[in-house]
Amino acid sequence: MLVDSPDSGVGGVFHVKLPADAIAKLAHLQSIDDSKIAASERYCDLLIEANRRINLISRVGSVEREIERQFLLSIAILPFLPLSRLRWIDVGSGGGFPAIPLAILRPGDQFDLVESVAKKAFFLERTCDALAISNVAVRNCRIEDAISRGTLELPYDWMTAKAVTGWQECLRWAEHLLAAGGQLATYKPSSPSESELLMVCKAGFELVDELSIRHIVPDVGTRIIIMRKA
Repeated sequence: MLVDSPDSGVGGVFHVKLPADAIAKLAHLQSIDDSKIAASERYCDLLIEANRRINLISRVGSVEREIERQFLLSIAILPFLPLSRLRWIDVGSGGGFPAIPLAILRPGDQFDLVESVAKKAFFLERTCDALAISNVAVRNCRIEDAISRGTLELPYDWMTAKAVTGWQECLRWAEHLLAAGGQLATYKPSSPSESELLMVCKAGFELVDELSIRHIVPDVGTRIIIMRKA
């Protein structure tokens, strides 16, 4: 939700107030450190501000509400992660979901964000600088080019891909990018069909889990489909 900032000036300055209880519940934690909540809310503020100039997130309906939904969706995989440090690659990072929320809440992990649109990549770089996020590297390129040129530090433990392409291409990228046993999280409006599951198996992956946050946010239909590379 939006609330008035304590130092609001003429006309009011607003900032996003994230539901800390919902974040803790999704992360299976008693509470979230105040500094991480503050950094997360600051990220949302920067995203709202930039979205007026760059199309980073849907402008249909309430942008603030959509940002809150996307933030909660981004962190839904936290309970499924080991405590050990992980290396991530996020393909088609756009406005930073899910990678930046995860980077804030998992500061020991390392994240490579691949974004082909220069304006969006610039926003991601500026945002990481503003938030003093040191565990994120932004790469302004197409993932196909990064793979073919060998510029990535392979392999990765996790790959995230949100609304960038279809199953076949996404699995092809993951085959190149992930270590054996590495996991791929895609964000889809529905469960995979039988033909899609067959495609997953043929690509050398297995379905691990499907996550939904409807128990926290009823109007979010997107599902997180998690697959493991054999």
